[in-house]
Amino acid sequence: MKTAITINNLSKAFDGTDVFKNFSLEIEVGKITALFGPNGSGKSTLLDMLSGVAKIDGGSFNIKNFKHKEFSYIFQNYRESLFPWRTNFENVALPLYIQGKKRNEIEKEVRSLQTLFGIEFDWDGYPYAQSGGQQQIIAFLRALITKPKVLFVDEPFSSLDYENNLLLRKHLQTYYLTYKPTVVMITHNVEEAVYLSSKIIVLSQKPTHVVGEAENPLAYPRDIDSMKTEEFHKVKDRVLSFFQKATQI
Repeated sequence: MKTAITINNLSKAFDGTDVFKNFSLEIEVGKITALFGPNGSGKSTLLDMLSGVAKIDGGSFNIKNFKHKEFSYIFQNYRESLFPWRTNFENVALPLYIQGKKRNEIEKEVRSLQTLFGIEFDWDGYPYAQSGGQQQIIAFLRALITKPKVLFVDEPFSSLDYENNLLLRKHLQTYYLTYKPTVVMITHNVEEAVYLSSKIIVLSQKPTHVVGEAENPLAYPRDIDSMKTEEFHKVKDRVLSFFQKATQI
């Protein structure tokens, strides 16, 4: 296994309570890895530490060949990450503006992304005038505009209706199959984890450790029919068995 992210004996505590203590994990390069586990197990905190948003208390981690311009993070609170005074186009293109790209280069990249996903959008409108699903698409496109090689995804589909949830699952797979980034995603939805990921890592309650890892052999791209297969339910059952062990439910 070629490793993209290596975590060694990571520790993190809040108000004297250990969330992580001597936590170790390896994430495979070029795969979609889902982190699944009970509330309070530190999944978001883990991504925050790996991205530099939060400090670690002990241990170490390494993201192989990490470059800031090749990394993106889709936050759970996507609405708060959008700038209401910027147009939809300016929100999506923000990372390219920060990189100092010229307007013609930026327009080319936005058109390319729009073509890849087949998305029609009111680029001159503003996020506050869009539905929640459309706002999420804006945040989603912004995270992918730089063609990141490492992508963190923190429950970005949880507040969407089922139709838009399936739509963004489709778009994430399209991006993944086109560019083959390393993706680490957090989800509380076991169906979503099996639908999207190559491997599901089930975490315990805090102090957090790995309860089990379920490989997912389902071929990409996956769709609604994939969820009807025996293989899908085998992987789902394995994940739920680990989850039951983690929560004692």
